[in-house]
Formats: sequence, C-alpha cells, structure tokens
Amino acid sequence: MEFTGKSLPKQGKTKKTYYEWIRLIACFFVIFNHLKGYVLFMNSSGVKQLLYMILSVITKINVPLFFMVSGALLLEKQEDTRTVLKKRVSRICLVILLFSLGIYTECLLYTFAQGRDYEFTLKRFVYGVLARNLDETGAYWYLYAYLGFLFMLPFLQRIAKQMNRGEFYMLLSLHFVLWSLLPICNIFLRLAGQESVSVAEEFSVPLASTAAFFYPLAGYYIDHKIDIRAVSKRKWAGLGMAAIAGIFLSCLCVYINGASDENYLTLFDYLLAVTVFLSVKYAVKVRLPALSAGKTAEAVCFMGSLTFGIYLLDHYFKLVLYRGYEAAAERFMPSLFASFGWCLISMILGGTVTWILKKLPLCRKLL
Repeated sequence: MEFTGKSLPKQGKTKKTYYEWIRLIACFFVIFNHLKGYVLFMNSSGVKQLLYMILSVITKINVPLFFMVSGALLLEKQEDTRTVLKKRVSRICLVILLFSLGIYTECLLYTFAQGRDYEFTLKRFVYGVLARNLDETGAYWYLYAYLGFLFMLPFLQRIAKQMNRGEFYMLLSLHFVLWSLLPICNIFLRLAGQESVSVAEEFSVPLASTAAFFYPLAGYYIDHKIDIRAVSKRKWAGLGMAAIAGIFLSCLCVYINGASDENYLTLFDYLLAVTVFLSVKYAVKVRLPALSAGKTAEAVCFMGSLTFGIYLLDHYFKLVLYRGYEAAAERFMPSLFASFGWCLISMILGGTVTWILKKLPLCRKLL
C-alpha cells in the first residue's frame, strides 16, 4: 500500500478506484488474519476443516496485495534518494516509533490495571523497536518490511520501468521454484523417508524471493504492462484454474504436514494475489464501471484512504475490547462469524478514529 493518507484526485477516480477496492479487501483480510477464525482449521476435521483451510489460504493474500498496490503506485514515479528519505522513509520511521510507543504504553496501563508489574524503560523501548520484539507489536512487522522496500525504492523504480515480459517471467519462475516447488518437493521427500533438498545459503535472488521487492515489481508489471481489456477468456480461465489449483495444493500440503503448521498456507499466495488484483481491476474498469464513478467511487476512495490508520489502530482496540467481544459474540454465533464481525467493528472504529486524527496537521501527514 502506498501510505499517502489521501483520497484519489477527482480526475483519477475513474481510472484508479480499483486500488481502493483492493486496499479494503486486503485490510479486511489483515484483521481477520490475527483472529480466532483464521486458525479454525487447526482444530477441525473433514469438509469443515477443508473449508476453513481454504478461507485461511485466501486471507494470506493480504500483504501481497498491499505490496502490489504500492508497486503499482510508487514504481511509476522517479524519485531521488533524498526525496525518498525525506518524504517516505522518515514518515514510516516516525509511525513505527509513535505507534510502538502507544502499544507499549497501553500494555503498561493494562497490566497496571490488573495489579501486575511491567518493565517500562527507555532502553527496553529503543531496543524493542529496533528488534521489533516489544510486547503486542508483532502485527507491525509489515512496517519494517515496507521500510526496506522504501530504502530500495529509487533502484526499484529504475528496474521496473525497464523490465520486460521475459524478465518478469524469470522473476516469477524463480519465485515459483523457491517459494512453491521446493517446499512441496520436500514434503513428499519426507513422506518417502528421503532427505530434504536445500539451497545454498549463498544463493540469493532478493528481487524474486523477498516479498518487499517481488510483490511491488509484480504489481507494477501487471498494472502498467498488461492491457486488462485485451486479456482473452482463455487466459482468464487459465489464471482462474491455476489459482484454484494453488489453493488446493496449499491445503493439501498443510494437511500432510499437520494442520497445526500454517507455513504452507502461503505456497501460492502470489498466484492468488495476481488473480484477485487483475479481477478487481477488470470488474471496476470494464465489467462494472459504476464501481468507479459517482458516489460509490467517492465512498470507496474515502474508506481506502483510512486503511493505513485502521491497520495501525486494530491492535489498540483488540487489546482492550476483543476478549470481551469474543466471549459475548460466541454466545450467539459461530467463531467464524464472530471473527467477521470483529473485522467490521475494527474497520468502523479504526476508520472513525483515523478520520478524526487526520483533522490534525501532524496526523494528516502520517496517516
């Protein structure tokens, strides 16, 4: 996601509203990814387990989608290092500091209210921010990955503009081999009682294997170098079948390896993310143009501009409200629907607070 904190300009709404639809989908999935509903497959069986597992696989496209939107938006620009450091890197660093401090303070107050001691020192805070190991700040790992992307932004902008189809397919193929094929082969090798295959540590292709680089490049390519109106029905069918196959292969590997291990849920997240990105773009720009015009576009652009704040604030609300909400909600509905309900509540609360905070000059620039 490009964290601009601004709605799209009027002249760009018809053209770019699909970014906001994608952001909203990804934001919902990010919140769901940290709830009980996401891990229901670990403690179920049969058809129910398969359905829960499929849902969990689908939700894992949240971060890829955010990175792809960032790539589509930022890699078409041409910015020097000074601009990136001043305009983008400093902003995310300040966000990490402020919101980590907020969570740290909330943990102090929460434990104090329970009559327990809590170590609250400047040294622990500084070390904890650097190592990202402060209590309850695990969900902010994405900010650190995004920060790495920003440091490489001037280089990636030049690479993206020169990337042709063959080079993109090379990155995609390498990602497939390292991210999908090798883990799948190792599962079946272990089943056969054979030794797993590993790649030398010295071999590294970060543009293909590092999420913060691969997904922005993929987002830029499919958004700027693929004519969505020219994609044939045959290619759509092939892409859809490949995404479905990826979902079921992921589920199969999770099941074989043990449902308590979720590492294999992301085996083909890139394939599903590309499918969703292109499908949303096609729906908004071609099939359902009403989604990118008038009041609908205004509402979606407004809500999309709040997603960064929603993501940052979700854990604040969760620390205070979620336990009571879950206990009450599960008295009347299944855990899955209770999790869906929290996603909506968090997005409404977070969106409202973000909207209010953005009235303040400093917060407007941050959020």
